[in-house]
Amino acid sequence: MRYTLFDAFQKLVDPNAQWGFANGDRYENLIWMSGDSYTQPTEEECVQKLAELNYEYEVKEYQRQRAAEYPSMADQQDMQFHDAVNGTTTWKDAIQAVKDKYPKQTMDSDELERRKQQALTDLETES
Repeated sequence: MRYTLFDAFQKLVDPNAQWGFANGDRYENLIWMSGDSYTQPTEEECVQKLAELNYEYEVKEYQRQRAAEYPSMADQQDMQFHDAVNGTTTWKDAIQAVKDKYPKQTMDSDELERRKQQALTDLETES
């Protein structure tokens, strides 16, 4: 999944602001209907937010991988029951194996700033 300018714009504006895109998801196609009641994000703010959203999505890939690989809730409850009865750690071992396979990732502030700057550079070269 890749976020779009629409998604970035939606994150930046007040939820009560009136706006939309006509003929495609490009800043020049923005229709701002809120006048001065709300602050309209600049194109630069939008492309930087878009870079941030897409980077955050990439970083959270480990969460989607873990979710796909964890045993079903029914299987986990069965493991927990048998662990309690038998004094074993089957459930903890199964969960830890998935966590070890897909370690937690975090957003790196330097990388985020690099991507935002690249988004601005790309915007300038498009103009």
